[in-house]
Amino acid sequence: MKHLNRIILASMAILLFAACEKDKVTPTDNDSSETFALVLNEGNMSANNASVSRLNTSTGTIDNQWFETVNHRGLGDQAQDMIAYGSKVYITVTESNSLEVLNPATGASQRVNMGDRKPRSMAADGGKIYITCYNPCSVVRVDTASLAIEATCTLGQFYPEGIAIAQGKAFVASSYKGSDYDDKLYVIDLTTFANPNTVTVGMNLSAVKKINDNKVIVCWIGNYGDIGSGSAIIDATTLDITLTGEALQKLDVYNGKAYGYSVEYDASWHETNVWKVINADGTTEAFPFTVSLDANAYGININPSNGDIYLTSSDYTTNGDVYCFSPTGTRRFKVEAGALPSKVLFF
Repeated sequence: MKHLNRIILASMAILLFAACEKDKVTPTDNDSSETFALVLNEGNMSANNASVSRLNTSTGTIDNQWFETVNHRGLGDQAQDMIAYGSKVYITVTESNSLEVLNPATGASQRVNMGDRKPRSMAADGGKIYITCYNPCSVVRVDTASLAIEATCTLGQFYPEGIAIAQGKAFVASSYKGSDYDDKLYVIDLTTFANPNTVTVGMNLSAVKKINDNKVIVCWIGNYGDIGSGSAIIDATTLDITLTGEALQKLDVYNGKAYGYSVEYDASWHETNVWKVINADGTTEAFPFTVSLDANAYGININPSNGDIYLTSSDYTTNGDVYCFSPTGTRRFKVEAGALPSKVLFF
């Protein structure tokens, strides 16, 4: 009888273990629903605290030490831009005078010395990376295979900022130098990569984005006085200008529309963000939802796979945050990133 009881108990244990194993979820190589993004944290000037965070967009969890852990070093001083091209991610770090070439799957990064050029914004085309630089005021062309600077297109005396490529041309924003401001958009033929044309648009140009195959949107800040900010649509073939009547500080393009915000100040210099959408024909429409953030906006990016809108915010002193909203405005999550989170790339 005791022997029979032992058999019964053993059988029950086996059944219980099997049930537990059935309930247990074991990840497999085929279960690849998890998605991620990289967050560029610009960092404070001279603080040497720029960084790249890895964000799980499925769960809203973030690893703010990801780049440092993998590479056993920091990113550097004042990261400016981050783009994905081919199988790599490229990051400009202005005050460190470096270009980082990063494997987004592993986080391993190769640092390329940019001399004293002070690299800023980037665009890519035909196996090349085009980078605006402050010193001298120029655009350099970097070959993605050798990572060598192949050529330099010299611009004028004002600092170049944003850059976009359309119809075989690079459109480059010319901004300021000292207390003087430029109102020109440089247009560089990528075939000759020399002697650029200019188009007079607005004072102190900042961002330039490709909005569709034949249109770019360019934004300007003004002179912080009697000349205000604004934006325009440029035809990449004819260079015709369509003024939008709207200002944009930061923007991203999704489905042929520019989503972004302007910055307005009251008499006490308190900042207010005004959200808007600009179409490729220059007309405007309302932002899809009312935005509520706990600090001033610092960036906007839209996930091309599902339309989720990622907004970053910062109070300029502590770590900033990344918010994820559905296309209709439902907040999916909010997570703390690094110092001055400015851009999100999706994978």
